Amino acid sequence: MSRPLQQFIDDLESRRRRLLVVNGTEVDAKVDAIVDYFERFDLETGHVTAAELPDAFLVLTDGDACLGAVGIKELHDYLFDALRDASLADLTEDVRQRPIVEGFLARLDQNVYSLTGERRLPLVCVSQLLESRAWRRGAGSLHAGVQRLSTFESAPATWTRYRKIAEASVETTVYGQTDWEPEDWGAVTAYGDESGSLVGEYWFVIYSGPEKYDDGALLAHETETNRYTGFWTFDSATVDALVETLVDDYQPELTCLRT
Repeated sequence: MSRPLQQFIDDLESRRRRLLVVNGTEVDAKVDAIVDYFERFDLETGHVTAAELPDAFLVLTDGDACLGAVGIKELHDYLFDALRDASLADLTEDVRQRPIVEGFLARLDQNVYSLTGERRLPLVCVSQLLESRAWRRGAGSLHAGVQRLSTFESAPATWTRYRKIAEASVETTVYGQTDWEPEDWGAVTAYGDESGSLVGEYWFVIYSGPEKYDDGALLAHETETNRYTGFWTFDSATVDALVETLVDDYQPELTCLRT
């Protein structure tokens, strides 16, 4: 195997970025949720109050330059409200069209954010962000490792979401230890790991979109029960390398359950 998944985790280190909350006192609850969300991914945070600046927005900076800015309400709605109850069917056309928010997130391109000893919640948030992006684009390819395919049995809403993403013309492939199969895979392609030795310890969601700025990936290794170490990134080169590794190195070693 030319480059196992673990090597990606070992090779990539987080690049520190800073998130500034500007005039956010009137939306403290939303600020707290967003700051908590991004603090998990090694972003430093700070607060600025300036009467000459607009109310309630965020600035992403590397210390030397402004990488992007977005309204707090708009980003909060995108990260949390749009994915409430894990339902993609309820997304409105307004949610589909979020160029300002997605432009802000795109400024994270070519940056890698570390996860160290994280529980499942932050991984769920990032996974849903990438899944939502794939569904909205309706093109490209989505690869998801769920450790055990029975994850879909215990979380039927997640399985429904993947079925809908595949039906939206996204080439959708799932991977996991072979402990469950649905009555119908639909348009989803599946690869099973009989022993769990190849992908059974890895949680990943990798989206390669129609444009480079659509790309994103999450890869994490369960180092102890419900504790994960890895990274997430919007770097297209990393996304391409992960997809190539899965297709060329992993798929031939796994059992194809449905193509």
